[in-house]
Amino acid sequence: MSTTVQSRRNVVRTVAWTVPVVAASTAVPAYAASCGSTSYAWRLDWADNTTSDAFTTSYSVAKPAGANAVHVGTAVVTGPSGSSPVTVTFRNSVVGADRRHATNLTVENTANIGNLGAQERGLLLWNTDILEGRNASRQVVEVTFSRAVSNLRFTITDIDSNDQRGSGNDYRDQVELTGVRTAVATSRVGGGSYVVGSGTQASPWQMYDDDIPAADSADDRGNLAVTYPGPVSSFRLDYWNASGNGQQAVFLGDFTFDALGC
Repeated sequence: MSTTVQSRRNVVRTVAWTVPVVAASTAVPAYAASCGSTSYAWRLDWADNTTSDAFTTSYSVAKPAGANAVHVGTAVVTGPSGSSPVTVTFRNSVVGADRRHATNLTVENTANIGNLGAQERGLLLWNTDILEGRNASRQVVEVTFSRAVSNLRFTITDIDSNDQRGSGNDYRDQVELTGVRTAVATSRVGGGSYVVGSGTQASPWQMYDDDIPAADSADDRGNLAVTYPGPVSSFRLDYWNASGNGQQAVFLGDFTFDALGC
């Protein structure tokens, strides 16, 4: 951003004649005022598929050594000319005995997660060496936006279970989200939905029956379409296991949201 800087002599001369001109010299440049008042429909696209819009996404993740180290993923969404990028950070930590897979907090190469489309990929959250219970073993992801967003939408996929009435007791996904939001799960034939709960600590989202076989990553039965009306600058996701001690994983799909250009 460039501004015109007056010499000290000119400023003194201007002050002597009129105050309003001095006030005008501090005005915000026209393009800055414009990007700060124009809202865009942004898209954080994990596959960075740019054929359908003017937005691009770059993603990187920092993983310091140590089983309990805080990992940070950073997505930078670049928009139309004249706008400033929106940065979305994913601060990832663990509670208790939880261990994260080596590919945790990375973009899954498998396409069509949750049957959302051939090009759809997702941010992978993968727990290993898990224990039963929220406080015994839990992964936490704090999501923060560089500026407030509204109408935030994304899908959590692959919320499922692999209990099999005790014969293959492996895991039962439990997912929580903070903040004011709504969520729509995939409907079941005959009524109800596959994923149930309210997404709180007292009532986390989970598969309606722990005897349902684990869904494939491209299956939509474990989908949950989330909407934050906003404005929102951050929220937190907690992911844990209700039964078993195997491995579990869910995915975060593309984020769409409205935000100012700068």
